[in-house]
Amino acid sequence: MTAAPVDVLRGPLAAAVSRRSPRVHVALDREQAGATARAWAQRVFPGQAVEAVMVGSVLYRPDGSCTLRYRARVAPEGRELLLLVVVPRAEPASVVHAFPADPALPTLARALDAVLMQDVLGHVLPGTVGRPLRHCAVDVVRYPRQGRCVVRYRLAPGAGDLPYPVVFGKVYADATAAAAAAALQLLGEGVPLLPADLRFAVPRPLGVVGSLRLGLAEAIPGRPLLPDLLKAACDSGDGFPAGDREALENAVGAAGRLAAAVHAVRFPSSVLPTRDLAGERAATAAALTELEPVWPEVALRLRAGAARALDGPVGWSSAPALAHGDLTPGQVLLDGTARAGLVDVDTTCIAEPALDLGRFLAYLHVTGIRRSRDAWPLLHRLTALFLCCYLDVCPPAVSPAADTRRLLLSRTAAYRALALARMGASACWQLKDDRLRTVLDVLDAGNEWMEA
Repeated sequence: MTAAPVDVLRGPLAAAVSRRSPRVHVALDREQAGATARAWAQRVFPGQAVEAVMVGSVLYRPDGSCTLRYRARVAPEGRELLLLVVVPRAEPASVVHAFPADPALPTLARALDAVLMQDVLGHVLPGTVGRPLRHCAVDVVRYPRQGRCVVRYRLAPGAGDLPYPVVFGKVYADATAAAAAAALQLLGEGVPLLPADLRFAVPRPLGVVGSLRLGLAEAIPGRPLLPDLLKAACDSGDGFPAGDREALENAVGAAGRLAAAVHAVRFPSSVLPTRDLAGERAATAAALTELEPVWPEVALRLRAGAARALDGPVGWSSAPALAHGDLTPGQVLLDGTARAGLVDVDTTCIAEPALDLGRFLAYLHVTGIRRSRDAWPLLHRLTALFLCCYLDVCPPAVSPAADTRRLLLSRTAAYRALALARMGASACWQLKDDRLRTVLDVLDAGNEWMEA
């Protein structure tokens, strides 16, 4: 929830928004943000001063409306507030909400209420029913711009030990919690059937609180080490310590093996949604079409970049498998052992393995190039390592024979290009010029990574 200074938002993307939506332009201005925050505070906290107002994350929408986050400090206590500002394209006036009040997540405030959740969790969690909880602390772990919020509950029992002293929850904008719990359950049942060396940790679903649109899951060991290790390597260049280099390579290898293990999990038919290349192409085309009224040149460049990367034989689809659907380096948890963990399985689906591989590499490459334009040699090595570790333990549907390997690479390249184009579109709506430039740079580099 860290807010970025408003100056970061004054780039070409914001300039186009300012011409199309003057009210959003005003809301992005630092002085106007301060005036809006002070006017709101006078109604809610009469007599208290609001200072140090910062404009944070932005989500512009195709209809010309916008949601912003302001971070403000209230004097004299020094208390910080996160204000959610909804700016419509036309009248009525902008509306300000103080976190955790969020119109997009109407149940969030209750899910963050420690007193309420102490009672709710005491009646829902396995092993706690009939054993009153003595304490419940609530932490916001991740609060993206739309759709969900990840929460951590730290619990203390009234007597004895709790089987789940730390529980993670995810609050949704809709009824997704039940489907996410079903996906966790499916993985939890399938992983033990894998060979011992392929098994990975996945959170056990602990319950769904429908009235709160809240899914609950256990905590699993590990942290998402790979993104930070990659950033440090790109920042340090040749000065990256050997021990950290080994840790980075181990993390990338673990991610490759984890992807192969996910794809090896057997799944019941007709339980999960199916995704294919045609559907991903259509969704990407629709996302770029939405950009055209605001950023026509950007839409053209993203479309051209994806087309160049897709140029050449894509080949036929490989056999479908269980897929994560949104596999990124940050969703692989590592704890120093050979066993990795996987989180955020809301997007679990049936798809060809290249969907996960392409999306993972898109994020890996953008993360690295965003830190250093000279990171390609490192990224080529890590890409080769990731794919090698994947193929070493791949499911039978994907043989490492030369022709099948080439098929897998070509399909991975297609999904990677589409993921990059979608990432570029997302960067536009968030007014992230630097991220957009990085995506375009990665697209322009083509498929040289395939030869690594």
